[in-house]
Amino acid sequence: MKILMVDKFFFIKGGAERYYFELKKLLEDRGHEVIPFSMQHPENFETPYEKDFVDDIEFNGLTTLEKFKHAPKIISRVVYSKRAKEAVCRLIEREKPDIAHLHMIDHQISPSILHAFRDKKIPVVQTCHQYKLVCPSYRLFVMHKNRICEKCIKGHFYHAILERCHKESLSASMLVAAESYIHRMMKIYDLIDVFHVPSRFLGQKLIEGGFPQNKIWHSFYTINLEDYPFHPEAEDYFIYYGRLSEEKGVLTLLKAMQKTPNAKLLIAGDGPHRAALEGFASANGLKNVTFLGNQHNETLIPLIQKSRFVVVPSEWYDNSPLVIYESFSMGKPVISSTLGGMPELIEHGKSGLHFTAGNVEALAASILQLWDNREACQKMGRHARKTAEKEFSPEAHYQKIINLYEKMLSAKHTERAIMPFEDSSAVVAS
Repeated sequence: MKILMVDKFFFIKGGAERYYFELKKLLEDRGHEVIPFSMQHPENFETPYEKDFVDDIEFNGLTTLEKFKHAPKIISRVVYSKRAKEAVCRLIEREKPDIAHLHMIDHQISPSILHAFRDKKIPVVQTCHQYKLVCPSYRLFVMHKNRICEKCIKGHFYHAILERCHKESLSASMLVAAESYIHRMMKIYDLIDVFHVPSRFLGQKLIEGGFPQNKIWHSFYTINLEDYPFHPEAEDYFIYYGRLSEEKGVLTLLKAMQKTPNAKLLIAGDGPHRAALEGFASANGLKNVTFLGNQHNETLIPLIQKSRFVVVPSEWYDNSPLVIYESFSMGKPVISSTLGGMPELIEHGKSGLHFTAGNVEALAASILQLWDNREACQKMGRHARKTAEKEFSPEAHYQKIINLYEKMLSAKHTERAIMPFEDSSAVVAS
């Protein structure tokens, strides 16, 4: 099978690209041909298809004058990129793919490419890594106000302007609101056959936003378990690792550490909130907390392996965080908040614990529950590893994704119906 796989970046920029390259390798290792389409960028991995990519464009770091000067180019690129459509048309003509699998296409590529796939009758699946289809600023979260926001879900995108939710900028928020309105009026996302959601929570938000229930298919991400080896033994600490920004809930975690003086926490990562977090820890004499800064995989993975458990205290709708996948693979139970897709990954009391986001007392109680009972913690870790083997392994994911592709191709020829969202095992009816 020949799959045209699209993401705006052809290097590891975030979780979306990690999945992109995991899936690409997964398919290629099993004899399928994956043709990439992306944006030219100095950090891209080498590929013979680089010449087919759309030209690079940078939105960040521009002065007000530069933004004004380049406004027509930026607007046309964000809303409907003719260059991207023309480039992908040429690629389709030459390579004749069977399936198109989209990931992150917003702004740098735009959904203009969907018209090319429609014209060539190529089935399209998009993996939804964020909430962009129902939220102009991706997150259902106003970053500068540090709060969840669902005001745009029903198509009321003007709230993005009122909240200045994109980059805390009026002009940027106006652009993404207009983009969402135009795409909704064009019905351009109707051209996608299947929306792959890694959490049912995200799928439900799409349904609330008017997307057809019968186009939504749930399957977790995949990771290479060999990269995160099982390690049931543990030393006397637990760990948070990831970005240090307000929505991640690390301040709540530090407040919980005030109530658990005998437990030891390591914090690996960096971000805009780090100075404030370190200041809080210092001001409150938190001797049981150590900030390690950014860690590369060669040092980070052993730190996780030797930890007792991992905490993910997010206070926003985290979709399907790879932190949980990695921790489970290494045999570490996870304590997470109940927001977003996280509770779907963690069986409470079996592979970890849930607590209400922002609730210091509940988080402290969860930490003590695992800290004071090493045997129960290890048992949860073994269950977490079994979950990873069953749900996240490359072979398990391959069977799901190839089954999806085959059913999409079958539906293309027979015009069969698509099964509803509740039946997460399949999309196309048998």
